Amino acid sequence: MDSTAVLPRDGTGTSDARLTARRLSVTALSSTAVRLLGPVCAFMLSLLLARSLGAAGSGVFYVTLTLVTAFAIVAKFGLETALQRFVGAELGRDRHTAVVAIYQQARGISLALSLLASALTVAAAELIAEVFLGDPAQAASVRLLGLLIVPFTQLGIHAAMLKALGRPIWGGFFEAGAWPTLTLLLVTQGFAVDLYSTEATAAAYLLAATFVALAAWAMVRGQLPHVIQPLAMASRPLLRSCLSLTGVELMNFALLWTPFVLLPMLADAAEAGQYNVAHRLAAQLGLLMLVVASITSARFAAHHEQRNHTDLRRLAGQATRTLIMLGLPPAVVLLMYGEAILALFGDEFLTGATALQILVIGQLVNLATGPVGYLLAMTGHERALRNVLLATMMLMAPLAMVLIPVFGASGAAAAVAFAMTLHNVICNHLVARYLDLPHLLLFAR
Repeated sequence: MDSTAVLPRDGTGTSDARLTARRLSVTALSSTAVRLLGPVCAFMLSLLLARSLGAAGSGVFYVTLTLVTAFAIVAKFGLETALQRFVGAELGRDRHTAVVAIYQQARGISLALSLLASALTVAAAELIAEVFLGDPAQAASVRLLGLLIVPFTQLGIHAAMLKALGRPIWGGFFEAGAWPTLTLLLVTQGFAVDLYSTEATAAAYLLAATFVALAAWAMVRGQLPHVIQPLAMASRPLLRSCLSLTGVELMNFALLWTPFVLLPMLADAAEAGQYNVAHRLAAQLGLLMLVVASITSARFAAHHEQRNHTDLRRLAGQATRTLIMLGLPPAVVLLMYGEAILALFGDEFLTGATALQILVIGQLVNLATGPVGYLLAMTGHERALRNVLLATMMLMAPLAMVLIPVFGASGAAAAVAFAMTLHNVICNHLVARYLDLPHLLLFAR
């Protein structure tokens, strides 16, 4: 065991066993500002590609990118969340060598899986292009984006490691901000000379992701404790946790994308477009949960490992109050001025105001219940979290199939908001049961 204690740090790198409410709020705001680079640049890039490639070309590109994202989720194997849990626990024990060993295991597993997924995608590029895109000529774009799986996976692993080591602002920057920003710069500065080519755009994405992944890797190496020989640790606990966490990631992905798939089939393209805009606006509230979790997750794991129930309870309440404090003002703006905001996208989007209000209410419930999902994942209850998500998904999908044909975008929003609320209520009950925390984390002190 190392003699020097290492504790999770805030975004500035300051070691501190206790995270004050002011520091949590400041770090959360800083992380949110950094993360917003990603959505802003992604929006500008999608606008540019839509104008350059046209509706069909940009649609083909983003469908391919969505498929690649799903493959990358499998390749990451739940290691992003597992890293924060296991590294946080070892930091709670002050074991530097174990932290390095866990990182090396996660990096090796994710690299092997991402190389395999990338190779299979490249090999099956023509089949993917024909089956999913209806255009075998797009195989070249599929191959380039298939290569993206490796740097995209490594980027996610190293961003998660930075969060676990107490660098949530840098982790969020690499995870959500740097890649879209660099891609936009490459495209606008002439890397993709032929903007009407999906291949050139895919190459810009690949180059940007590779550079950012290398930068994140370099920062992680600089942050890791210096050890002569890492511990030889059994990988079974990590792999067992990852199996459940992969299910969690896939269920979250399915909950996000199911309405997008069902709306064009059960309603029409206009309803799908209205829901898309409403979803993207309301999802900015959900961004706060990711930000606060990136700051607190490793600390949850450390406090649980140390059996420090007092600080675990205090931090859970503190995180919940921060979520409500930061989320309530933008939620009120969206509820009161939703139609005016939607009008910026065009008059045809005004009918999506009801869907927006429903989704915002669902996100408010999500924030008010606090980081219950992360608490379960960080304290060894990832199987319970996976089972709750699976049950929620099994209820949401048929509910959406019933509501969408009648209510369109509003029906899809109602199904998603109901699923989100049910998920959080059940997880809230499990947190109270397993961790002896209040049913309302807002009052945990």
